[in-house]
Parts: sequence; structure tokens; C-alpha cells
Amino acid sequence: MIRRAYWIAGLVFVALILSKWSPRTGLTPLIRFGEKWQERRSSRLQDLPISTVPQSSGYDGQFYAAIALDPLLLSPELDRVIDAPAYRARRILAPAVAAFIGLGNSWLTLQAYALLNIPCWFALGWLLHRHLSGNDWQSFARWIGCMFSIGVLDSVRQSLVDLPALLFLALAVEAQLSEKNSKSTLWLALGNLTKETSVLGTIALYGNSLIGPARRSGRRLSLFLAVLPLALWALYVQQRFSGVGQDTSWGNFNWPLIGLFEQINLCSAEIFKGNFNGRYTFGLLAILGLVTQAWVVWRRPQWSAPWWRIGAIYSLLLIFLSSWVWSGYWAACRSVLPLTICFNLLLPINRWFWILWLAGNLTLLHGVLRFI
Repeated sequence: MIRRAYWIAGLVFVALILSKWSPRTGLTPLIRFGEKWQERRSSRLQDLPISTVPQSSGYDGQFYAAIALDPLLLSPELDRVIDAPAYRARRILAPAVAAFIGLGNSWLTLQAYALLNIPCWFALGWLLHRHLSGNDWQSFARWIGCMFSIGVLDSVRQSLVDLPALLFLALAVEAQLSEKNSKSTLWLALGNLTKETSVLGTIALYGNSLIGPARRSGRRLSLFLAVLPLALWALYVQQRFSGVGQDTSWGNFNWPLIGLFEQINLCSAEIFKGNFNGRYTFGLLAILGLVTQAWVVWRRPQWSAPWWRIGAIYSLLLIFLSSWVWSGYWAACRSVLPLTICFNLLLPINRWFWILWLAGNLTLLHGVLRFI
């Protein structure tokens, strides 16, 4: 019965993907191109049948898709077709993979980019299922809490880099648990090139060994090698887009808890006025859920557990997120997605399991509804 539940969950995911497919536009609805950016869109896309959201600015995936058409950042068009060129271009791996698959064909490159999150979803699902290795409903609930979290589903729904980065982090954890340090370093390096905040996961995995006497130099070398490709690429990106707008990435952060309290005030005020839009109702539930996740993680520290260290460091990131990130609460959930995974994997089995699981996964339903 439980095995059948996993299969049903997989079929539900496939159904969600198929609901976005169109014979004319393919899977470009997953990239969410916005009409307001249509005139500034890359010249290589102007004549293609691309699904475009009317009267919308679209979302971040459209800018990564533009980079996939020119992963070496050589075209001067990139200066105007991307909202924050230096910020987006640092996250190069997913666009580069799509460019490799597309082999110079703009249409195939778009389809490849839209597809990237889908095999990542199945690969992560297999990894987490193997990690849980339980044939019970608690294990299935943990798995569902991870795989249908709004952070994971929104990465698929909008062709973002959060899920691929999470997959590399999960692969790094598996490699480290198997004492395959070189593989762990490789996965972390790829994850850092996918999304720069993955460096936090790198620090979490190697940080505890750096302060111990055993294998200190080896761990330091691994940490250096995991971060080096991102550092070199970021230097190239900075030189390429020098003087082109400002790097907006620091706008994602603020003093501790300010962004979170501003989100509480905003959501409460809108709900008090009778605005029960999911942005505000689930916005409050998301805060409760993420705080529950952080509380469960820190209530029983497990310094020797890789996933615990990852969850702990991302729980610290949570308190520094700005109102800019919280304005769409799903972006905050994506920013600390490894915390959600840690919470579900390490939630203790006791009489409070189902209550805590529900409290920590309050936005799961909205993640599915947003896909529909």
C-alpha cells in the first residue's frame, strides 16, 4: 500500500507537468515569460512560439533561459534582456547544461531549460526515499513534505535553480556519508555554480571538520576546491557586467528578523481588511511553518548529522531575509529549502510527529494549488 502511495505521488507530479505542456509552445509555460519583458526579449526568441503571461513581468526563469542562449555571456544583448545581469549570470550551471543539450538551437535550448527541473525532481525523490529507507506512513509523510514542498514545486513550476542546487547538495551529503570525499567536493562545486547560496551547505558539510584535529588540511582543501569554481566564474561575471546596473543580491538580506516582522505586519493588515489572497493567508502560515522547522532543528542539535548542520545554517539565513524576498513568501521558502528537507528528514518519531509535520508543512497544499 505504501509503495503504491509513492507511485501515485509520482503520477500526480507527472500530471502537474503535463498540465503545462502545449503542442504549440511546448513546455515554455514552465519558464513564465512575462508580457512586460516581451519587447526586451532576446532577438533569438522574438519569432518563437513562447507562452507569455499577459500583463505580467513574468518570473526569474525567463532570465536564466536568456543566459542559456549565450552561456559565455558574449552577446551585448544580455545587458538589457536580463533584469540583474551579474546576479543571474552567477547561477550559470543550469543555463549552461540547457545550452549544451540545445546545441545552438534556440527552441531546443528553451525546452531543455524548462525540462531540467523534472529529472532533478525524480532524482531527488529517489535519493530521499533511499535515505529514509522506511516502509511506513511516517517515512512517506517525510518524503511528501520534501518533494511537494512549495520550494521544490515552485522551482519546477517556474524553471528556477533551487531544486537543481538542492539535488547537488543531497548528492554531496550521500557521498560524504559514504566517505567519498572527492565526490562530495565535486557535487558541492556544481551546486555552488547552480546557486551561490549553496556555499552555506558547503560550509555546513565541511565546517565541523575544519575545527577538529583530524584531517583538517584535507577538509580545508576540499572546501577550497568546492568554492573555487564559483569564485572564478563570479570574477568573470563581475568583469563582464562591470558598470551594467547594480548587483541587487544584497537587497535580499536585512538586519535579523526585520523582513520577517514586516511580512507578519503586511499579511495581518491585508487579512484584517478582508483580503484572503493566498499571498497573505499562506504567507502567515509559511512563517509559522518555517519557524516550526527551525525550532525542531535546534531543539535537538545533532552536530554529527550532515543534514542537521545544513538545516541549522539555513535556519540562520531565514532570519536575515529581507521584505523583498518575503513579498512573495514562496521565494523565502525556496531560499531556505534545505531547512525544509532537514526538518522532514530529522523530525523525531514520537506522539507529536503528525502535529509537528503538519505545522512544518503548512504551505504544501498551496504549492500544489499554485501549480494548477
